[in-house]
Amino acid sequence: MMEDHASSGTDMAARQPGEDHTLHIRWSEPKGFVWLSIRNFLLTILTLGIYSFWGKTEVRRRIWNAVRINDEPLEYTGTGWELFRGFLLAAVFLGGGAMIHGVIVAILSAGNEQLAQILFLPLYVIGFWLFGLAIYRTWRYRLRRTRWRGIRATLAGSPVKYANAYFLSGLLVPLSLGWLLPWRLRKLHTLMTRDTRIGTARLRVDPEPALGPLYRVFAPLWFGGLLPYVLILLLVVEVINAAIRHQGGQPIAMPVELPPALLVVLLVLSLLLFMWLRYRYLAQATNWLTGHVRLQGGRFRLNLRPMRLFLLHLGNLFIILLSLGILAPVAQKRLARYMVSNISFEGAVDLASLRQATDTLEKSGEGMGEFFDIDGF
Repeated sequence: MMEDHASSGTDMAARQPGEDHTLHIRWSEPKGFVWLSIRNFLLTILTLGIYSFWGKTEVRRRIWNAVRINDEPLEYTGTGWELFRGFLLAAVFLGGGAMIHGVIVAILSAGNEQLAQILFLPLYVIGFWLFGLAIYRTWRYRLRRTRWRGIRATLAGSPVKYANAYFLSGLLVPLSLGWLLPWRLRKLHTLMTRDTRIGTARLRVDPEPALGPLYRVFAPLWFGGLLPYVLILLLVVEVINAAIRHQGGQPIAMPVELPPALLVVLLVLSLLLFMWLRYRYLAQATNWLTGHVRLQGGRFRLNLRPMRLFLLHLGNLFIILLSLGILAPVAQKRLARYMVSNISFEGAVDLASLRQATDTLEKSGEGMGEFFDIDGF
């Protein structure tokens, strides 16, 4: 079956050898997502959660098929069995390993809570490293199950290399009080992108794009986060002082005396400001990273807008909460539609040069990603 898809895609591309084509990316609205969401929910309940893997696969197939590139749909070829098998393997090895470690800690600590916390540290460290490994393996599986014109994508690099970079850069972020976050984002994005292949054609990233544009939107976010933090501290001190006054004691001296009601109002306003700055950073950082990705003679463009992205996430949150999670696929479709509708490609690609990827397909899917619930999609 895979060979048939591959040969079909190669034949289609070979009809116009040597010609460069631009890529037109559009969204074709899929139907029936509300009913699909309800059906997935009911079958998941009836099967005690097992059907969720097949339900997730059907959601992906429909969303992938809604993405059209030069009027050719993407195809998702993963199966529910692959996801279920991957989850079982991860649960056995990761869950079993964690349980064995817990038993060993209980024996060695002999009820000493401080010693137990110290002995649990290696588990947290390994878990953090494994999370990076799971991210890479999850996206590799999804790319390998994604086809366009019969040509599938893949990640051709090392999951261990990515996990090491994820782990080490993550350790540096707290030491910099968060200021290394844009640098880490660029580093991980570059590693993942340069390992991505569309068939045998590799994606490229502009050599070490300067971080100035990222830091110009990150700096206001960082400083904007200080204000609610300070206001929360002031509120905590005010509550403590109220308790001390009630007992007739001497309250803690504060550099600024503000009424509690005013502190609450300022806290709410500061949180709204922080939320706006966060979405501004998220949108512009995603646009910036995408704008440096190249495929052959062209590059991708993304035009996310902070307010539109915020309203979309807010709407999705209400959909999920009000439906008790049943309509989560509808929210996923809305997000995918927004992303696809705002991405474009500038330049040209030689479609005849696209050849099928030759790496070996795994038999189980993103088990670690399911175990860690990487993104729930």
